This record gives sequence, structure tokens and C-alpha cells, in this order.
Amino acid sequence: MTQEGAGGAASGLRAFTVRRGRAEDAAALADVFHSAVHGLASRHYTPEQIAAWCPEAPPPELFRQRVCDGRKLWVAADKADVAAAFIDLEADGHIDMLFCHPRAAEQGVAAALYGQLEAAAQRQGLVQLYVNASEAARGFFERQGFAVERRREVERRGVTLHNYRMVKPLA
Repeated sequence: MTQEGAGGAASGLRAFTVRRGRAEDAAALADVFHSAVHGLASRHYTPEQIAAWCPEAPPPELFRQRVCDGRKLWVAADKADVAAAFIDLEADGHIDMLFCHPRAAEQGVAAALYGQLEAAAQRQGLVQLYVNASEAARGFFERQGFAVERRREVERRGVTLHNYRMVKPLA
């Protein structure tokens, strides 16, 4: 599925393709994660919290395992077929990760990824989706129909961060 991004020429990513993630995407996924935390989430968390959350790009092997562990994972790939964003869905309806590289932000990439995920969840017969959304992702998930159940405090490397337990019933 190809989606045209809404961003202008200065935004970097004008067109992208949503496809299933592959093991060979692992290094790009690690880069997207690190870049999103340091480039987008840093607007909502302190430098200390960002350093505790993601001090350096995680090893690609972590993402290679995620692609192959049974969860569903989609990427938004640029014209060179390099992942610029990704989302995953675990069998119980948990969305563990949604991250977008800053060069792909505000172009409809996350919405396109989420659309694929929700359609797959409905085909799978899931009755609910849930996520522990960062402050940066909370608004996005609210726009997709999720409601906040509660704010959560989590500790990473001795530093407290917060996120939000959010749920969405599926019809």
C-alpha cells in the first residue's frame, strides 16, 4: 500500500509504502527508535529522562527478534525502501511500539501504520487494543479513539518517566 505524505519538500519524506517488517529492517528500526526518542519525545521529557530511556541506539538484533517473534510489525518505508517509522501488534491486542523518525513526522505516516494495524486486529477478532503511550504519542492515540485509563510512572536506569495506559474497544 502506498501513501502520499502530506509534508512539503523540506520535510524529507514525501511518499512512503506501508509494508510488513522484515528481518533486514532491523538496523533501520533501531535508528528510527533512537531518532524518535531523541528527536520527537525530547519535546515532552527532560534530557535526563531521554538519556535514561534510550542512551544509545539499541542493537539491531533486538528488532530482528521482534520481527520474527510472532507479533505483527509494519513499517513505513521511504522511496529507497528504508524504514522511516514502524508499529507492532502483539497477539493480545497490545501495541508495544509506534515510532516515527523525525524526517517522517507529521506526514500521515503514523496514521497509515495504525490503519493497517487496526484492520489486522479486527480481522484477527480482537475486541480491544491497548498501549502504554508516551507523552509524545498520547495525542496521536487519542485521535485514533483511545481513552486514557491511567497515568503510569515507570523507572528506567534509576530515572522516573511517565506514560499512559490507553485502551480502545474494537467494534
